[in-house]
Amino acid sequence: MNSKKIIALIIFTLADLIILDVFVNVYTEYLWFESLNYGHVFIEMLKYKLLTFLLAFSISFTILTLNAVLLKRAIIEFIGEKIRYFHEIDAIVSLIVAYGFSEYWLKLVFFMNSTDFNLKDPIFGYDVSFFVFKLPFVEIILQIIAFSTFLCFVNAFTYYIYHFRWVRSWEEFKEVFPDLGYLHISILSAVVFFLIGIYLYIERFELLFSQHGVVSGASWVEVNVLMPALLLISFASFGFGLACLKIRGFERVAILFGIYIIVVAFTLGVIPFAVQKLKVEPNELQMERDYINYSIHYTRFAFGLDEIKEFPYEVRYDLSYEKLEKHKGTIRNVRLWDHRPLLDVYRQLQQIRTYYFISDVDVDRYYIDGNYTQVMISARELSTDLLPTRAKTWVNEHLVYTHGYGVIASPVNVVSREGLPDFIIKDIPPKGKVNVTEPRIYYGELTKDYVVVKTKLKEFDYPMGEENIFTTYNGTGGVRIDGIKKFLFAMRFGDVNLLLSQYITDESRIMIHRNIVDRVKTIAPYLKYDSDPYVAVIDGKIYWIIDAYTILDRFPYSDIHDGIAYIRNPVKVFVDAYNGTVEFYIVQEDAVLKTLEKAFPIFKRDMPNDFRKHIRYPINLFELQAKVYAIYHMTNVETFYNREDAWEIPQEVFESTRVPMEPYYVILSIEDKPEFALMIPFTPKGRENMIAWMCARCDERYGEIIVYEFPKGELVYGPMQVEARIDQNPEISKLFTLWGQVGSRIIRGNLLVIPIEGCILYIEPIYLKAEKSHIPELRGVIVAYNDYVVMRDTLEESLKAILGEKIEKPEKVESTEDLVRKALEYYEKAMESVRSGNWSAFGEFLRKLGETLRLLNESVR
Repeated sequence: MNSKKIIALIIFTLADLIILDVFVNVYTEYLWFESLNYGHVFIEMLKYKLLTFLLAFSISFTILTLNAVLLKRAIIEFIGEKIRYFHEIDAIVSLIVAYGFSEYWLKLVFFMNSTDFNLKDPIFGYDVSFFVFKLPFVEIILQIIAFSTFLCFVNAFTYYIYHFRWVRSWEEFKEVFPDLGYLHISILSAVVFFLIGIYLYIERFELLFSQHGVVSGASWVEVNVLMPALLLISFASFGFGLACLKIRGFERVAILFGIYIIVVAFTLGVIPFAVQKLKVEPNELQMERDYINYSIHYTRFAFGLDEIKEFPYEVRYDLSYEKLEKHKGTIRNVRLWDHRPLLDVYRQLQQIRTYYFISDVDVDRYYIDGNYTQVMISARELSTDLLPTRAKTWVNEHLVYTHGYGVIASPVNVVSREGLPDFIIKDIPPKGKVNVTEPRIYYGELTKDYVVVKTKLKEFDYPMGEENIFTTYNGTGGVRIDGIKKFLFAMRFGDVNLLLSQYITDESRIMIHRNIVDRVKTIAPYLKYDSDPYVAVIDGKIYWIIDAYTILDRFPYSDIHDGIAYIRNPVKVFVDAYNGTVEFYIVQEDAVLKTLEKAFPIFKRDMPNDFRKHIRYPINLFELQAKVYAIYHMTNVETFYNREDAWEIPQEVFESTRVPMEPYYVILSIEDKPEFALMIPFTPKGRENMIAWMCARCDERYGEIIVYEFPKGELVYGPMQVEARIDQNPEISKLFTLWGQVGSRIIRGNLLVIPIEGCILYIEPIYLKAEKSHIPELRGVIVAYNDYVVMRDTLEESLKAILGEKIEKPEKVESTEDLVRKALEYYEKAMESVRSGNWSAFGEFLRKLGETLRLLNESVR
């Protein structure tokens, strides 16, 4: 066998292997989509990807083929005989180009299914959909043509250099170069001019996405000088292209390009720059007024700020027990447990075994004992990475240790005597006030590897004492791997154990894409997903809820923040932690989503009421909107231009460090009854007093955003001013010094700003963490109101100290025997703290002992 045949055999073998690998991955992926009843979605996505691939290939191969025809004829004219031209190389190059551009298949989806925003741009009068759905695809086609034309130049240069390699000088080369060769170069040069002309014509539309210091979008100079200049040069480019077709010779073409560059530089560079400096900048506010106004209104629309309801908030200082009683739903749900220290508590008390892991603490709300209660909740997932080294076998990782187990939950404000949370769901199997009928978690945030269920082996379910309980999966998740499917999945994962294992039967099911974010991204990659999925117990089952966004990186006259020019949160995704089913529910209509829905009809509008009770406004979106609103609440052009009323997100102290304040969930009585909401305060830029607060509603009026603005000129303490007052309080400072002795660390939690009928309460939990312990304990609650700052053991005691009387019903009077028993208990705990070297705990128990002895002294008088 000669070398050519060997090379051909190797090429065909490699091609067959590549085709087989593609087939295996595509088909097994289709099986997975089909198992979720989304097989039609996979076919539609494949169709758009193939259409984009074929379109790019057709354009590129057609241009390269036409180039080859001219190139061959030019060379044949010179040498008088046929040449060997490698059309195979053109085909391979076109395949590579098509593969590279096929990743832009989503632009074809938007182009073919474009839906109007019913909002026209202020310059051209087109619906915004033209700019965000149609224009990007036209630009991609233009890029394919331009890149292919560049390849034609490279190809022509290579062939001409090779066939005229014997020429000794430039003059000789020009003499022998054929007329068809000159025509070839002229045509390619003309194509370049035509492409530039089309690009400059389109560039007029691109100016609506410009970003300037004052204006987002086209400015006065761009609209009145640059756009006409671009149109003029665009037409001139076609003229230069036609001129290229009529001239021959390299020098003439080069001179034509030189003249063109000078004209473009002067028309598009010098003239607009001069007008900007000499005419616009001295009169900027007057001349840019309309364009600043466009920027304000289109940015507000793009970030969903145009529907914000704004109200004045009259500050009062008449807080009373009647008001607290009226808003007891709010007071009862003040979040004393910060998610950061609480995560350590959950891990220490409820991970149970080393292979379980709690990765996050989320906030939700449930009805507990008939009360609307805000709770902290976490999933107990299983991570095979945490198994002992000797236990990390293929059987254990893929057949036995397949799922996590249960959730942990506690009210946000209930604290035990030991300073720990009061669990409403805990332990394994889970028990508590929220019923969990199916606690197994096969799909979660940590589940990255595939597993096989319904095998001959029992799966590890949960530990019980010194023994382990085992189970067999009885759900609908996964793909059956009967027959040849086992072979295909073994090829996909490169894992021969799937073929050789005797535990796997025709009834076995393989679970892939078990990571919930990867799972939803695979089904709907055209949406963007929130970085913080949260868990909820709904009708006894565990679900993951993920916020899905429609995001555009450009929008006419919109300011860009963090690479985002337009954003909505129209979809909530629910993933069943046991079966892996994925449901996409629409909560807000949106032009981008309507466009996607035409191509991929996977979205539902009839969200069950039990699901709706657990959706919440996403923190990431709210934080971005707050950041943009801090500037774009100014709708007056002069005020906006001068930044006279710019706001910013305040800072707070966490532990001992200043950090930006995070939005936080609260239960507020915005109207008649308590409701779940997300809120954040604002301060004026460069100052620390509070100027306004924003909240997003999460219950019946989901998605409604309200901003309450304080009267200008009236001092309302901001978070850092309250933090400073806490530091300056002698009693609190003395206590912090005592607690901060060797062996302990003070953790200052989120400072919460709680509005109640015009009154503003500031509440900050204080945690104590011993150096030898990983469990933070809630040791005090600071409450600031008006000019008063106090700290007591509980929120009720702090509010009592602020108002100077009891909040709720009178406390039960303890007997002398009870006080003696309590004093002895505190004494013993104090001595135990001394023996363990925990001096902060010693100081706390000593303080409580002193208070108990004082009460005992009063009782015997």
